Amino acid sequence: MRYVLYGIVGQDSAECPPGTSLLAAHGLAAVVSAVEETSSPPTVSSLLAYERVVEAIHARRAVIPLRYGCVMENESAVVRHLEEHRQQYWALLARLPGMTEMGIRVLWPARAGAVPDVASSPGARYLASLRNLYNATDAFAGEETQLADQIVSLLPGCFTEQRREVSSSSQRRLLSLYFLTSKTGVERFRSKARQICPPSGAKILLSGPWPPYNFAESLE
Repeated sequence: MRYVLYGIVGQDSAECPPGTSLLAAHGLAAVVSAVEETSSPPTVSSLLAYERVVEAIHARRAVIPLRYGCVMENESAVVRHLEEHRQQYWALLARLPGMTEMGIRVLWPARAGAVPDVASSPGARYLASLRNLYNATDAFAGEETQLADQIVSLLPGCFTEQRREVSSSSQRRLLSLYFLTSKTGVERFRSKARQICPPSGAKILLSGPWPPYNFAESLE
């Protein structure tokens, strides 16, 4: 029987959302549900249902949330996965009790000289997208880094960890900041974040709280 995995929790976690169960081993437990094998792409409703389960787990306890699509062939494979990654999972769970994720995104027009996305062939479009990605990464040494630092400086005591991402295309630049915040500190974070003034021509979006996807390092 195949299982879809929603997240990893401590083995002492007794409850799980309706329609799911726990497969426990090595002091850990995977929150799973049985699925039938299918080659069909996921529907929007199935993705939303998956997210609701992860959010329900996160509301009850510390969880290492997994992205949609983590499927194991059988119970033995799940147990083996927990055994192979138990040290990393224990370390992650030690950081996450009582924590949640907040996000701040800043969107503004692309800088002059961005490579157009409308190339003549799929290969050319792919190379153009890579070029934009590398340009965006280089930009983190400049304007994006300065803006990220300014935003972080306005949130003292509101988070314990942060992550940063930047992307760029011919139409826009996007700076994404993720913060690991205590669940009890969400309103304080929001209050501070609402005082942030975006650069001229930019838009700012505050999101969360979410399960801490960006602070649960992916495992191959």
